[in-house]
Amino acid sequence: WKSSVVLEHIQSRESNDPNPPPSSPTILRNIIRQNGPLSLWSGLTPRMIEGLFSGSVLLAAKEGLSTLLTNYASPMFYEQFGHAISPSIIGFVSGAGGGMAQALVMGPTSLVVTACVAASKNNNGNFDGNKNNDISNSKDGKYTQSTSAWEVAKTLVRERGILGLYRGAPAVAMRQATNWASRQGFTEWVRPRIPVEGALGELLAGCIGGTLSAWNTPLEVARIESQSVVMKKRTGGSADGDDDEDGKGRSLVGTMCDIVEERGFGALYVGIIPRAAQACYQTLFLVCVPR
Repeated sequence: WKSSVVLEHIQSRESNDPNPPPSSPTILRNIIRQNGPLSLWSGLTPRMIEGLFSGSVLLAAKEGLSTLLTNYASPMFYEQFGHAISPSIIGFVSGAGGGMAQALVMGPTSLVVTACVAASKNNNGNFDGNKNNDISNSKDGKYTQSTSAWEVAKTLVRERGILGLYRGAPAVAMRQATNWASRQGFTEWVRPRIPVEGALGELLAGCIGGTLSAWNTPLEVARIESQSVVMKKRTGGSADGDDDEDGKGRSLVGTMCDIVEERGFGALYVGIIPRAAQACYQTLFLVCVPR
């Protein structure tokens, strides 16, 4: 199971709504009321595949870079300049490298999960755009069946090819690089400054480092907006902007500028609370636990 997919659903729905409700609990209630509680785990399969591969890719790249910098680069730096590379800098650099490597796996899975969330929001979970074909999974017809991640992936590959799964890849790469540079770097910076040792100290350092890493939420909002256009166009929603027919869409900076122009600067930080919670969760498991 992967409980963080629930937090991502809340944050994706909040970021993709031009007029989001005032709080994350309200969004959670709306999702359950509209699509049922099981819709919170829509896209769980690609998220589990992502967890299987992205975790191993991240740890291999991040720990490999950290070992290289600690055992080789730092001694050379000490010989040249008289002081070693600080653990915080090693953490930022190794985290960024690990995050960039992780984006190779997370690009397609993030797109599929975001498309599933957008489908449930825009068209009652129907990816094919046939609004008269609602499939009820509740006796009173209160909500409809969640979109199949497998059907979303097959449709995207059929229409756009394999490269179509990497729509929004620059935003994913930037998000992952800054995510893990911040989570690893801030955790390393905070750790010696916490007057608590042992497991509790690691727990506090991971929570603080994960929370501080949410500063890059604008990149995540831009990623969700870019990838959600796929569903907006299929379900007849608005997909304004220069969205090329080949699926390349707007650039990262262009998407962020559009969001600010349409919804204001504050829209770039919509969903920051569930994202910070998810960052704490992931930092504890992928930064503190390996240590």
